[in-house]
Amino acid sequence: MAAKTETVCDPPTLVALLRSGDIAAIDRMARCYGERLRSAARRQCRNADDAQDAVQDALLIAWHARDSYRGDGRLDGWMVRLVATACNRMRRGRKNDPARHVTDQELSAQDPSPEQASFREELARALGQALTELSDEDRVLLLLADAHGWKGPELAKKLGLTPGAVRTRLSRARARVREHLEPLLDRE
Repeated sequence: MAAKTETVCDPPTLVALLRSGDIAAIDRMARCYGERLRSAARRQCRNADDAQDAVQDALLIAWHARDSYRGDGRLDGWMVRLVATACNRMRRGRKNDPARHVTDQELSAQDPSPEQASFREELARALGQALTELSDEDRVLLLLADAHGWKGPELAKKLGLTPGAVRTRLSRARARVREHLEPLLDRE
């Protein structure tokens, strides 16, 4: 049975190892401070993939900038600052990415006109309002049936209702929503 090697997380030992140029210092720092760095990265980057990349970048930067670490503060604090810097650099990179700022896009015949887009937005708001005015049970029933395509027997079984009760409640919920949307639909 192989002996278990224990990671030494003593900051002065890690700093000495890092400054000596031993690449094992990066592995030890990742093992000692990894969870704290990942947590800081998730807060700063707000994206799991970017957070993981930021931790990797911070470890590489720590290796390359090992001579610039003065040792004034805590080693893990320095590493967290490196992670934050990596996240900021990623955000700036995306902000300056020309592909995100396409300005010469032409409207196609399939794109809605501004009037149609405005109507759709108003209709969506009215539908949302109508759904919030339904009881929780009726809203769930209506969304499962109309948005997710569940059939009456499935709904009855899942919600513990009879098929007749499902039909009645769906009919009443649809009527209330239709009532709420009729003024808009009559305008079109």
